[in-house]
Amino acid sequence: MIEKFRGTLFGAAIGDAMGMTVEELPVDEIVLYYGGPVKDLVQPHPSSPSYFLRAGENTSEFEIVSIVAKSLVEKQRLDVRDIIEKYIEWKEKGEIHTYVDPNFLLGIDYILEGRELEKTGSTVDHILPAIPVALYYYKNPHLAAEGAKAVVMITSRNEQVVDCGVMLAVTISELVEGRFYIQDEWEYLLKLLERFASSSLTKKYLKTLENLIKEDADLEKAINQLGNGSYCLESFFLSLFIFIKNSSNPQNAIVEAVNCYGNYGADTDSIGLITGALSGAYHGDSALPENWKEKLLSYNIVLETAESLYKAALH
Repeated sequence: MIEKFRGTLFGAAIGDAMGMTVEELPVDEIVLYYGGPVKDLVQPHPSSPSYFLRAGENTSEFEIVSIVAKSLVEKQRLDVRDIIEKYIEWKEKGEIHTYVDPNFLLGIDYILEGRELEKTGSTVDHILPAIPVALYYYKNPHLAAEGAKAVVMITSRNEQVVDCGVMLAVTISELVEGRFYIQDEWEYLLKLLERFASSSLTKKYLKTLENLIKEDADLEKAINQLGNGSYCLESFFLSLFIFIKNSSNPQNAIVEAVNCYGNYGADTDSIGLITGALSGAYHGDSALPENWKEKLLSYNIVLETAESLYKAALH
């Protein structure tokens, strides 16, 4: 089981570090600079929002995952107040927050000012805290769902965001527990997720995903129908599509996710992060290439966090 904890966090860190290199860039610029699809942890493209980061470095999106994981380890429970305090400390450091959604930071500002959070923020950043929560409650998908809802609503009250955060947590808890064989039973997963979807728009995306998988659609068609931007429904469902289509090969899944830019660019680090987390949760970290893990500048931190979170989840 600990291997799946390591797999989830290493997969997320790898997908983020690889995806940030080409975020928002169209295919022609990527081919011109890299010679083809990105298949390793390399220096970010000069036009990437993360151009100032080093190869193998993580963005603020993975930092959000790490913050929540750290709280769960320290408190040995889901402590929303502690997570809020850690968010505030992180924001007030004054360091550059690598292209995180301004509405995520705005949510923290609202807390500092004692204002009630408005129904703002529909990007994928808000659902990422669901990943460590899902690991902590991996034995019970319903607890994972409730925990994810609590942490997601710290920074967003958007109905679709909450849906995606809950569904992400349920998916990871199911994958870690190994409750089904994804290649043959992906329909079971989608039917399960439907129970946790409250928005009609979320259910519409879920149905589109189902149809795409049934017709064995390629990535281009999935991008055209689901989208590949930072809007939570686009990022989450495209990640789920890529994971299911490549469920027997986690390496291919991550490479496809970080190269889902199409003709106009995409939120490749978020999609890579989520796809990597799903793939690692299903296969464990031994299925991820060693050279990818070793190139992560956060390797030791990710390893320690995964193992500490596993011990916390056992209590």
